[in-house]
Amino acid sequence: MRKRGFTLIELLVVIAVIAILMAILMPALSVAREQARRTACMSNMRQVGVALAMYQNEYEKTPPKTQAVFDYASPASRSNVLKLLRPMISAANPEAATPVYACPSLKDNPNPAYAPTRTSRTGYLANAVLLGRKATSIRSPARMIVMQEGWSLSNHLWVQPEPINRSEAALAGLESTQYREWHMFASQSDHPSWFTVDRREQTANVHKGGGGFIFADGHTDFRKHDERESGDYGLVHPTLKASVPYEATWENSILPLDAAF
Repeated sequence: MRKRGFTLIELLVVIAVIAILMAILMPALSVAREQARRTACMSNMRQVGVALAMYQNEYEKTPPKTQAVFDYASPASRSNVLKLLRPMISAANPEAATPVYACPSLKDNPNPAYAPTRTSRTGYLANAVLLGRKATSIRSPARMIVMQEGWSLSNHLWVQPEPINRSEAALAGLESTQYREWHMFASQSDHPSWFTVDRREQTANVHKGGGGFIFADGHTDFRKHDERESGDYGLVHPTLKASVPYEATWENSILPLDAAF
């Protein structure tokens, strides 16, 4: 007896069923993949948080305040928080890579000026308000954010919030300065480091509307980007002397603020 094969209609039905199942499963797989990346990212940040706590315990202060630094891991670059923490994450050798500085959900910055290298590769943003201070002078260290996630992997150590007065005296704490950009609702039209055409929240927004944070006491946590306020970075309104709530506007991003302590 001749064996009967599949008809064209039967094959089409099977293909349609497979397509339907894939359509159902793909969103779930995407969520699971992003959850795994977020878990890996938070594990990386915990290691950096421990390194930060070790540094502060040894030197009794936070790493020095800097303005943004290109090729931050280079032996020729000025001292900066990511460079100084390298020995504490088993990367004392200048040629050693630092995968704990790179979130697996972030992509390389497409701008050649900011493109990451093997050794200078990070998505972290450092809070200039808290850098260069005695550890004991930081109020509510469990609340104060020292580092947060940015929008891409770069060779550039971004400092946000950043000081408005960028003189050497201000960086050394000898001159006062206001700060801005604790969050960045911006687009490529505002600065060439961003690569989205429309304005969006560029900080702490890589994991489904949220991101990881390292705090001044060394612990880490995940938070939605719109749950932050300026007080989490040690910043207050210059007139009201109160924490400024998050607003998804460019004006809120660049508002000059005072250090709270």
